[in-house]
Amino acid sequence: MKYIVSLSLAIILAVVLNSCIKDTYENYSGATPSDIISCLDVRPLYKGTDVVLTKENMYGGTKLAAVVVSDHSAKNLPEGLLVVQDSRRLDTLRGMSIELGAAAADYHPGDSVWVEIEGGTLTRKNGILLITGVTAPKVTAKGKGTLTINVVTSMQLYSTPQNWESTLCLLNKSSFVPSLPAGAVIGGSRNLNDGFGDVTLFTDPGVSYANDAPLALGAYVGIPFRTAEGGVQYRTRNGDDIINMGVSAQDLLITGIQSDPKGGDGGYEYVQMMATTDIDFKATPYCMVFNGNAGTASSATPLDAGWATGGQRTIKYNMDSGIVKKGKFVYLGFQNKKINGSAGTYSFPNSTFFIQKNFLTTGTNPNRGDGGLVRASQFGTSGPWANSGNTCGVAIFKGTTVTEASVPEDVLFIATGGGNAIYDNTKSPILGYRICNNDWYSMYSVDIDQTTYKPRVVPFLHYRSAVNMTNMPYPITDKYPAAPTDAGLFNMMGGVYNIKLARWTTARKQTVVELVQTTATVDTLELHPAVTKLVDQ
Repeated sequence: MKYIVSLSLAIILAVVLNSCIKDTYENYSGATPSDIISCLDVRPLYKGTDVVLTKENMYGGTKLAAVVVSDHSAKNLPEGLLVVQDSRRLDTLRGMSIELGAAAADYHPGDSVWVEIEGGTLTRKNGILLITGVTAPKVTAKGKGTLTINVVTSMQLYSTPQNWESTLCLLNKSSFVPSLPAGAVIGGSRNLNDGFGDVTLFTDPGVSYANDAPLALGAYVGIPFRTAEGGVQYRTRNGDDIINMGVSAQDLLITGIQSDPKGGDGGYEYVQMMATTDIDFKATPYCMVFNGNAGTASSATPLDAGWATGGQRTIKYNMDSGIVKKGKFVYLGFQNKKINGSAGTYSFPNSTFFIQKNFLTTGTNPNRGDGGLVRASQFGTSGPWANSGNTCGVAIFKGTTVTEASVPEDVLFIATGGGNAIYDNTKSPILGYRICNNDWYSMYSVDIDQTTYKPRVVPFLHYRSAVNMTNMPYPITDKYPAAPTDAGLFNMMGGVYNIKLARWTTARKQTVVELVQTTATVDTLELHPAVTKLVDQ
């Protein structure tokens, strides 16, 4: 009897499981699937061969409910394609091109539409993933929607093109490489570099803005399409999609940080810099400001003046003497001048341009830097770099006067901790540390005005505001996996800075270099393969 009962249960279970694994929307008892499917779910249905879209393979869906991103008024997009996007599922913005013929030009950015795609064919034409077989009567206007934008890098466009194809995207802080000669125009296929790589910007030579001169630094709103060769072609829709972002020239670059030398930190930390032009510090002085944001510092000193706050938050050192030539290194450090801490064998030689400051290692809050901030700086004895896990950073300013509104010449941050004590946009003025236009940070970005549906510039002036999240972790290696390690690990910040373009063409990357106490010399810092390089082309 027990055997019969067990066998019956096994048969029932097998039937239930079999019904559950059938790949059809009809097996969800009592549920009616939505007739709307997202672009996120349609795109993966294509696996290299054409797919006729059915209610069954679209999980019960028959239509897209999306927002139009294409604009054919300037005629720079592939003719006849209606390009739409949605973020219906997982809040993930994905797009789709629909072959609609001449009717595609009847729709404009921000139009909300329903598109009946059942019976259409998902295919690739000239490299572009699109749906064919959709006629004009299958598109229904539903008023206006919200037009959003994917902020991407060229590296992302090439590494995961399926995520961005047929969506409205933003490539920020970009310029042409190699630089275009005087009198050149943007029309045709041009290499556009955003600091993370190159992407092909295509501007049809026949469009109205094809003869515009190239910008030194621009933000480019556009739609990426795959090509028949497997690459990516980035197309703006009209002249409004190209926004002048000014310049990002930097005369002095942060190229390395020694924030935790072997042994006690006080008097042994330093920052490595590189000049991109000849600098006479007496004629054109600079200053360097460190910030620390440990819990005690945050509670003791409100960040009411940004880099100029002083107290336990920031400390400033002036650089006002000496001459450095283009392409040469400059160091700002302290009295002990060792490459790697107290037991290190080698010091910085006299031939090195080393701006020496004094950092006391005894007493209570004795370290006030060179002054000139809102409050007298009151840092402890272990050096200006924090090892607390909270955010810390360093900025270079042109001149020796720093206020809340001062924009750095260069700036980098370590770690993220600190919450609203680091950045709070509900305060007036905004509580935070200002950034500059460099390889890691952007003072301005672009979004879409939901009234005009045109791009507009928006400011993001502080670390941890919107797009300005980039930071390096405290240095670790496989040998020293915990941070801080007190292992004498040097943060080498290597990238490529183009003097002619006045911008980074390869963003800085943190390379952690162990400074062995008995062998580390200044050559270890300056001749490493990962060191920052200057180019002029």
